[in-house]
Amino acid sequence: MTIPGFLRCCLVLVAFASGLTLLATPASADEPTIDPGTYEARRDALLDSLGEGAAIVYSDGSETEIGHRVNSDFWYLTGFNEPGAILFLSATGRERDVLLLAARNPDVERWEGLRPEITDSLTEALGFDRIRRTSYLDRQIVKQMKHDQVLHYVGPLVGPGGPLPKELELYRKITARVPGASIQNSSRFLENLRMIKSDDEIAMVRQAIEVTGRGITDLLALAKPGATEFELDGALEASFKRQGAQFLAFGPIVGSGVQSTVLHYRAKQKTLQQGDILLLDVGAEWGHYCADISRTVPIDGKFTPEQAEIYDIVLEAQEKAIAAVRPGVTIHDVHQVARSVIREYGYEDYFMHGTSHHLGLDVHDVADYSQPLRPGMIITVEPGIYLEDEEIGVRIEDDILVTRDGRVNLSADIPRTRAEVEAWIVEAKKQAD
Repeated sequence: MTIPGFLRCCLVLVAFASGLTLLATPASADEPTIDPGTYEARRDALLDSLGEGAAIVYSDGSETEIGHRVNSDFWYLTGFNEPGAILFLSATGRERDVLLLAARNPDVERWEGLRPEITDSLTEALGFDRIRRTSYLDRQIVKQMKHDQVLHYVGPLVGPGGPLPKELELYRKITARVPGASIQNSSRFLENLRMIKSDDEIAMVRQAIEVTGRGITDLLALAKPGATEFELDGALEASFKRQGAQFLAFGPIVGSGVQSTVLHYRAKQKTLQQGDILLLDVGAEWGHYCADISRTVPIDGKFTPEQAEIYDIVLEAQEKAIAAVRPGVTIHDVHQVARSVIREYGYEDYFMHGTSHHLGLDVHDVADYSQPLRPGMIITVEPGIYLEDEEIGVRIEDDILVTRDGRVNLSADIPRTRAEVEAWIVEAKKQAD
């Protein structure tokens, strides 16, 4: 792709990171974490893929009520949550990986908390060749340009009209001033690394799923006529935090009655009514890794015959789609299996979305969707049917690990069949009484 075309054709992924800590810190020794050396190995793997030149990754992410969350690419390569930080990678320089930290400001730190000092112990703990201040970036680039003038863009891409990533803004300035300097689209290298999850990463997703399942149970304890969707949403978030998950993987969908048919319902303003069906699409985040679970439950504890009919069709579509997950098939193949079941029952027009997406550090994780599935990938399987006139929306979603021999449903312990779901909400309310 030409550089002008590349600059126009880029996909922005909003990414998250947690707390001002070196690594995501679990609540106890029994909970999963990622070895610090893993991040250094990831940087080495990326540099080996690049072969030549340099890459810059900014930590820019988002501000939350409990602090800054760096973007997922920066976290994947550093395990370090620090606003204003920059990662400089050089495949041809003497210093292969340099972490650049923003200057300390005592006045700001008095209000927002202490920032890390640059020490030998910090450099050693994080496994970098060097840690410097961001003011050194210009000199770092000048040094690099003497060795090699290729600048790799390794981040997510953005669609036409989207804001240009900071890395590309900087690269554009450099290439305008340095004769012979060029920009290379190397986003596929980091994307390919992130698509395959290590055992440690799979353990983090499992933990996020466990937290999510318990959170749904705590929400269901309050699901009765007169309760509000907003109240249930609050119970869910409180449960996640009580279990040690600092962040939500995404804004929860908690829709009852006709709102269960709104695909990305966010308002949460409805009061639950007798006979309502309740659609939940929720996920906790653990150590930056996401869960994404959908369940549909009858707040009375028993599906009506009409609700049960739709539920069983969606469940059949999901089970057959899950059974189709294996190395070598594509996400499109999985989708077609689910769609064919729903088409057979005459509800194809009421299934308006895709069946699967990749899952990991982002709830819609970076991936090349044209690639066949490979062991170590995690995808969702989430068919649905949405009948607005009947106020019945059903979506069932689980997180599926692709294995060498097929697949493992990581969220299989969360009730899913109609009988299990009916017993689940009854038992949740009983435990709350």
